[in-house]
Amino acid sequence: MFTMRAVALKLFRAAWANVLTSISIITISICLVMTMSVYALNAHNQMKADIQALYGEMDIMVGYNPDQHQLLTTQQIELLSSLAGVTQVSNVSLAHTKVEQEKSTTFYTVGVENDDLVKSRYHFEMNLGPNDAIISENVARIFKKNVGDTIHIQTKNFIVREILPTMKGTDSPNIILLPNTIVKTWMNNSQPQTAGMFALIKTEGGLAKAVGTEIKQLDETFRVDVMSDYDLFKINLQSLMIFMIVLAVFILLIASVLLLSTFQLLFYKIKEQLMILRALGASVQQVRRIVKLQLSLIICFGVMLGTTMSLLVIKIWLPQLISLLHLPNARTELPLPFVIVIALSSFLILQVMTQWQVAKSARLLPLQIATDNENLRLRWTKWKTIMVGIGGIIAVLFLLQAQLTGTGSNQGALLILIGTILICGILLLFIPYLFTALLQVALKPIRAVLGKEAYLACQQVMPQVRKNRPIVLSIIGLMVILTFGSSLMKTLQHNDLAFTESQYETAVKINNELNDPTLTPAVIKEMEALPSVQYAYAQSNNAYIALQLGDEWLPENYTTIDIEKFGQLGKLPKIEGPLQDGLLVTKSLANRHHLSVGDRITIGSYDVAAQQDRPTGELQIIGIIDAPLHYAELIVDWSSFLTSQDHTIIEDIMVETTNPEQALSDLSFLEERWPALKFTDKVTMMEQSREMFFQRWSLFVGVFVLLIVATVLGVLQTLLHTIYTKRSDYVIQRLIGLSPNGLIKLILTQVLSFVLYGLTVGTFIGLILTRMLGFIDESSPMSYDYLTLGITSSAFLIATLIVFTLQGYWISRQKLANEIVEI
Repeated sequence: MFTMRAVALKLFRAAWANVLTSISIITISICLVMTMSVYALNAHNQMKADIQALYGEMDIMVGYNPDQHQLLTTQQIELLSSLAGVTQVSNVSLAHTKVEQEKSTTFYTVGVENDDLVKSRYHFEMNLGPNDAIISENVARIFKKNVGDTIHIQTKNFIVREILPTMKGTDSPNIILLPNTIVKTWMNNSQPQTAGMFALIKTEGGLAKAVGTEIKQLDETFRVDVMSDYDLFKINLQSLMIFMIVLAVFILLIASVLLLSTFQLLFYKIKEQLMILRALGASVQQVRRIVKLQLSLIICFGVMLGTTMSLLVIKIWLPQLISLLHLPNARTELPLPFVIVIALSSFLILQVMTQWQVAKSARLLPLQIATDNENLRLRWTKWKTIMVGIGGIIAVLFLLQAQLTGTGSNQGALLILIGTILICGILLLFIPYLFTALLQVALKPIRAVLGKEAYLACQQVMPQVRKNRPIVLSIIGLMVILTFGSSLMKTLQHNDLAFTESQYETAVKINNELNDPTLTPAVIKEMEALPSVQYAYAQSNNAYIALQLGDEWLPENYTTIDIEKFGQLGKLPKIEGPLQDGLLVTKSLANRHHLSVGDRITIGSYDVAAQQDRPTGELQIIGIIDAPLHYAELIVDWSSFLTSQDHTIIEDIMVETTNPEQALSDLSFLEERWPALKFTDKVTMMEQSREMFFQRWSLFVGVFVLLIVATVLGVLQTLLHTIYTKRSDYVIQRLIGLSPNGLIKLILTQVLSFVLYGLTVGTFIGLILTRMLGFIDESSPMSYDYLTLGITSSAFLIATLIVFTLQGYWISRQKLANEIVEI
């Protein structure tokens, strides 16, 4: 006497290959979802650790904005220290000081105490005495200082006690640390009761926001910065989490759809056995129990194997991959409660997704056998009209509300996300009907162009659009993920490269870090005399200028360039007019103030003694340009009288060359005259940008590859079994005159119709989803990776052609007599 459990297990023998395929699909899906989820959780914890490493144990920073011209007093510090939840307060001052008699530039100098809180913030270890200083690596490089050397700051000599190392992934800042008792006396408005410019505050766990709110209530003029609230810290994690959530959801959906297709094949194999059981007297409930037990065992095995594989990937493979690809350090911790929650959630989701198969199998009648090829015509029902109407109205309202609340806000982003999903869902519901209608219209042209085999194939495709929906949904889901993910990565890569491009107008860039006034435009001719240099030009720092427009003074900044050379290089239109007293303005500034070429404008500079702008000369507008240069809307030439009046300093020199290495070698003579010059080249910076990009995203590229391979294999396997089960139809068609080559053409037309349908619709919906989600951050232009989409689609189509050409050849070459007997 067999139990239901024994019967269920024995029926597996009839379709063991499909059972193993189903388990493998679940295993891969769970492994991908769990690996990404744990990676995201570890990334969240790593981000918190990185923030603490960057900002130390500080939870809150309190002070005044510079325009308030106020400093913290010792009484205020005592009040802050007495607040509930505050465990430590450290005073910090800030000044810009002259170093080593350099008159052209100042250095960011911080006055600190010797407590652990400020040490964790600025990453130093030595206690500072009244004659001690700590400097950054870049300051040490500029002035060639080592630990123990003397460095002159303002009017006093200090001994270098420590050199701050550069944090990984950042540039070394020009920073100096001195005792707070000294620096606070150098600040404007400093009084005997002054404690510092701002205070670092450490709080008890979880009380930072509450303490920050209380401090703001004490004095509304305070600027209170709570570190955990900084959008800068959240944006990268939010992008990562959104990407991971979307990817994980679609992976589960694709896995569920592939499972549904595989279960159809599985129960096609054992359908006859189930019907025999029904004929022998098995009840609906008994069949339901058998099918439910089989599905539960498949899902359970898949989830357990996927979880086990995830543990191996995270603990063994991921650390090796990070080391091999030189990825940024990432945690590989394995929080078991989190893993168990994901495993149970995935199990429940998959169980819910497969309940329809249980109900379908339980409804089988004893004599219900050959029903797979029934016509399942699509029908538009009344409830679909109602649902589409309601969903469309809600989507429009959500998108309009997002525009009113601001697309960049959290609420606006959520509204756009919901509205986008609703619109994509409506499109997904409409497209099968559109596909069927287009096929109906295209039947006659298809017969005229492609022949009767293609015409017959398209006729047979139309009634099976609904039946083969799982196959199409798998392809659509894959293309939506690929479009969204590749576009997101392409956009980030494009933004990184665009930023690097904006910083490097030429192949080599030379930065005058100390604003040395002895570096003059005359050096450009020496540089251009080198055989490896095509041309070079200098850009000044942005200097203050005031324009007298009517009775008012307009404060602006101007930059200095070689206008004639910029015209020759095509960076500016050809400018005619006196350059000595000429001025270029941007189109936007000219429109705002109704300026035109030929206008003469009185200019001025700020008189500190009189506390107002005073006239210093007159300039004539000789040209209007489209966009600012060097972030300035006013441009003058190096021959302008302003260069001597304001002592204009060269900030950057741009050098164009076809051989950056040789050019850098030839330009080494500049370092002998000006040791503080910093040389960088565009090629190296672009390569570093690309390398960092691929390092950050290589893990997700691996996930995409696995997902693509799993989906392609699942879809091809399902289509193979679908074609195989239709051999009886093909035998009839061959008997009435269809040739073997015509049968191959018919099979290829059918499978390619579904694959092309899925690829086209998936790409279309993916582009819409990506474009609409791009409205969340309208300031960042969206880039689409058409190359990746094209390569994936081509590979999918080529694999389909190869596999089904072979299958069609095999089926078409079988003897009809044998086929009739086997079927």
